Amino acid sequence: MNSPQTEFQKALALHQRGQLEQAERAYGALLAQDPRNFDVLHLLGMVHQQRGDAEKASDRIAEALAIDEGVAEAHCNLAHALRKLRRFDEALASYSRAIELKPDYFEAGFHRAWLLQDLRRLEEALAGYDDLLAIKADAPQVLHNRGLVLHDLGRLEEALRSYDRVLALNPASQPSWHSRGNVLLELERFQEARASYDRAIELKPDDAEALKSRGMLKLLLGDFATGWSDYEYRRKHKSVVAAEQANNIPYWEGQEPRGRSILVSDASGLGDTIQFSRYLPLLAARGASVTFFGPQKLMRLLSGFGPRVRMVSELPPGQRYDYRCKLLSLPHLLGTEADSIPQGVPYIQAEPERAAQWRARIGGHGFRIGICWRGAPNRLFDRGRSPPLSAMLPIARLPGVRLISLQKTYGLDQLQDLPTGMQVETLGEDFDNGADAFLDTAAVMESLDLVLSIDTSITHVAGALGQPVWLALQRVPEWRWQLERRDSPWYPSVRLFRQASLGDWDGVYAAMANELKPWLARRLANEATRLP
Repeated sequence: MNSPQTEFQKALALHQRGQLEQAERAYGALLAQDPRNFDVLHLLGMVHQQRGDAEKASDRIAEALAIDEGVAEAHCNLAHALRKLRRFDEALASYSRAIELKPDYFEAGFHRAWLLQDLRRLEEALAGYDDLLAIKADAPQVLHNRGLVLHDLGRLEEALRSYDRVLALNPASQPSWHSRGNVLLELERFQEARASYDRAIELKPDDAEALKSRGMLKLLLGDFATGWSDYEYRRKHKSVVAAEQANNIPYWEGQEPRGRSILVSDASGLGDTIQFSRYLPLLAARGASVTFFGPQKLMRLLSGFGPRVRMVSELPPGQRYDYRCKLLSLPHLLGTEADSIPQGVPYIQAEPERAAQWRARIGGHGFRIGICWRGAPNRLFDRGRSPPLSAMLPIARLPGVRLISLQKTYGLDQLQDLPTGMQVETLGEDFDNGADAFLDTAAVMESLDLVLSIDTSITHVAGALGQPVWLALQRVPEWRWQLERRDSPWYPSVRLFRQASLGDWDGVYAAMANELKPWLARRLANEATRLP
């Protein structure tokens, strides 16, 4: 019989050759002879980790550490398993213990900072990356991630310098060219941003994310002709193509639609779905039999397309379609230019009985302004777009104004800490509390004089209804609102109020207040003439 050491070396060789099932059996046989063997328990945990079983991996490595707590690498590997199990506090503690045992342990420090970054504990993540750069100043991945954190913190010039350091070390770092373009976009250095995106795409021509970013920049600048084409490339990502092939329905690429059945699936967000649903009847008008496959909660809001478009939230079994496409592909496939955006507003309607009920509850007194001030927290889209509710104080102080909250879920805590002189009415627990989205919102809007919103779905509801809405925009907004202009080619009833400088929400709401004053004066004058 071979010695335990010989059997261990055989098991280790199997492990190193990637023969994980055989290595697992070999380590198990060794543990049957010596259940408290630290090395075998640790390595068996690593086999489980490599085979995708984080639960078993964490158990085995924890057993090893119970035998010898002083091995930094085991703490780091345990942290990896705990992170996969989403036991984030324990993972952070294990990474920290590994670093205590081995202060220059680069891998543990990097993964700890990366986890803090993912948990949005950005200042701590930044400190972690800076500690790593003190160990190794020319670590490209650390510099890249540091740039991402600085970008998220709004420290744009520092983020740009971090990416430039990466590219000085590795000019072929495609992710850093892409991320550098994102920073330059927010710095309003649009041509440089375009050049960075171009370089990222040269290095990786099939990078759907970089192409999408370049497409959004082009659309922001009003270049619809090539912007839609870049943006459409997101669909050609290999994971999307695989999903399409699994459905066994060919993608519609703009062929003659007359007499063809086309399944259109929804966009990534509710606002996008509301905005681009206007293309469904346009496609039907070209002779296609159109089925829209979207979220059930929007079916009633979008029911006004009538028999021209079949609306479903579940695919009928056995139903066959000639083609399928994404809702956000239609602007490209139907040749939308800046001057050919489908109008036909309003294209959604409030339910009359529901509107009458809300009209009775809200009443007709005062100048009624529905407000929305907070979007859903999201790393990519929410940073910088959501001002504090208190920024609306100049509007709240105008005589005769009633601020009525249209807010749901996010930002409601700010209602408990309003500045002196500011009141906001709420609409009760039953407001839009059913399974269908925005039915009450649409009905309430018919009783309002104006909607003040940020870039959220509320704006799309008001715009699609044709209700007057003033939109507060950050300095560089999402592409659909473009630059400089005060109107929107998507919604005739929308007026755009833009920051004069990055973060200047006070200036946005002061400008709104100034423009409201003559409206209110006219309202008061009209009411005075009607007095007996």
